[in-house]
Amino acid sequence: MQILLVKLGALGDVLRTTPLLTALKKKYAAAQLHWVVDNACADVLVGNPLIDVLSVFSEAKLAELKNISFDLAINLDKDKEALDTIMAVHAKTKMGFGRDVKGALCALDFKSDYAYRLGVDDELKFKQNKKTYQAISFEQAGLVFSGEDYILPLGPQKKSHAKELLKKIGADPDSAKRPVVGLNTGSGRRFAGKRLPVKSWVRLAERFHNELGMDVWLLGGQDEIERNQEIQKNSRVPMINTGSHDILTFAAMVSYCDLVISGDTTAMHIAIAVKTPVIAYFASTCATEIELYGRGQKIISDISCAPCYLKDCPIDERCMDEMNMDAIFQAAKSHVEGIRTT
Repeated sequence: MQILLVKLGALGDVLRTTPLLTALKKKYAAAQLHWVVDNACADVLVGNPLIDVLSVFSEAKLAELKNISFDLAINLDKDKEALDTIMAVHAKTKMGFGRDVKGALCALDFKSDYAYRLGVDDELKFKQNKKTYQAISFEQAGLVFSGEDYILPLGPQKKSHAKELLKKIGADPDSAKRPVVGLNTGSGRRFAGKRLPVKSWVRLAERFHNELGMDVWLLGGQDEIERNQEIQKNSRVPMINTGSHDILTFAAMVSYCDLVISGDTTAMHIAIAVKTPVIAYFASTCATEIELYGRGQKIISDISCAPCYLKDCPIDERCMDEMNMDAIFQAAKSHVEGIRTT
């Protein structure tokens, strides 16, 4: 049996789709499972033991896929390339998102009707929906979510590499005597309302260090280099700036944290994947859709306009300025107690 899963991006969404692999392999034990993904997201799937054939999307790759007769093809993306793929391949059964006879986005069968309506009905998505992304995507594949976890194989070599980098900047995980909190200070640019102000991070870092006896690591990527330097400059407590690294090295560093504080970002999904507890704050996006597997807590803005899913905020991201920082701190405190003694 040949199964095709189309989930191109984004990185966090790719990661939170990996639980579906476990359920598909359980239901179709003898199946050969193909996954088509964007090049930018492929690294988190390389080495995944449940993927038999990993393909990076391209027109040439699409031409190859047309020559395979799939028994089942599932598309969980709405972008043009994903829709092109699901409509072009040959499969006995197609599920998820596709195009209707007029070329418009549609649900390919009734199992994806709910997921489709979430994209066009703000009342349903913002207020009524109680399902996580996993529950929704499993439903699209004709399955029932039963707590299947993320899959992100790091391997000892990647973990060792990350440890050596940490040692060079004075953050040796082997000799740490204090619990480590990783502050993921940035976010992607797709939506506003995901990034706390610098002053908020500074206050949190000082409270973690002074009140909880924690070592503070600043997490981020290329876009957070200057921001993290500013946080360091304005802080009255020591902290480690972990720098910018490839996604798997970043994930390995996150695995050495005892706790991560993050908005609804790739780093949040990385923390979930490597089973590091995460305190995640939400404003512009829907907290309901995030599954933390009991390894963290959600802090949700009570601003009246949230969630909004806006790229540009007309009120200068008040949700971030007014985020309940004490709630974040208290949630973190409850997870830190008992991790390690000072």
